[in-house]
Amino acid sequence: MLAADLVAAPASPVPLAEGVEVAPGAVVGLGWFCAKDITPEDRVEFSDTEADAYGLPAPRVHYRYTDRDLAAIEGARKAVAEAGAAVGIPLDDSPVLLPAGSSLHYQGTTRMGPADDGTSVCDRDSRVWNVHGLWVAGNNVIPTATACNPTLTSVALAVRGARALVRHLEATADQTAVPTR
Repeated sequence: MLAADLVAAPASPVPLAEGVEVAPGAVVGLGWFCAKDITPEDRVEFSDTEADAYGLPAPRVHYRYTDRDLAAIEGARKAVAEAGAAVGIPLDDSPVLLPAGSSLHYQGTTRMGPADDGTSVCDRDSRVWNVHGLWVAGNNVIPTATACNPTLTSVALAVRGARALVRHLEATADQTAVPTR
């Protein structure tokens, strides 16, 4: 997800300029979110040699903007500037662009797809290709770019996957059931 903020609000990751005194409620934060193109080069990779604070393999995000991403960012910058001018006097002449990969909602790292063709990890029911009994769930299976909080989409996909898993378990239980006398 890409974000451009015009001014900083109290919960914003973008600080106000040092020494700027603002009355509570006097600053309006504007943010435009743009869907990020999904490319095979954008991925999360886990280190074989580095650990995170929990002792788990440290993640490294590989992420770059496409030409379409850069055009969307420019459009968002213009829209934020226009909206800011319409509601008051901007504190800054230029909207702030958060660093690439700074999203709170990473998506598509084990994305679903219609076929096991090397561009997806699981089918539409979240069943991992060619791994018996393994399903995945979460933001990672969302197959397309979004520009909003993906919680509802993740839950819907997880419910569909869970229902498929239940059907699989019921079918497996029926096949392995021991006949009773």
